[in-house]
Amino acid sequence: MQPVLVQDLHNREVVTASGTKLGLLKDVSIDIDSGRVVQFYVKHGLIGIGGTDLLIAADAVIEIREDVIVVKDLAVGEPIPATMSV
Repeated sequence: MQPVLVQDLHNREVVTASGTKLGLLKDVSIDIDSGRVVQFYVKHGLIGIGGTDLLIAADAVIEIREDVIVVKDLAVGEPIPATMSV
């Protein structure tokens, strides 16, 4: 696996394996003890018009490509209001 900077992933499109567009990567959660990414926060909906953030577990990621992040089809967790701080 080739390392990638988190800042290089921001605003990268996130899609399911079947091609459903989920949104753009907003942020990630990192486990402080292990240093591993545990969740991805994906901005879903229109920016500035009450969209939601989708939580996607790191183990649901199939592939990180140069232009897109591909996740398992049923990978989306509970939506949270986009106004919440992450």
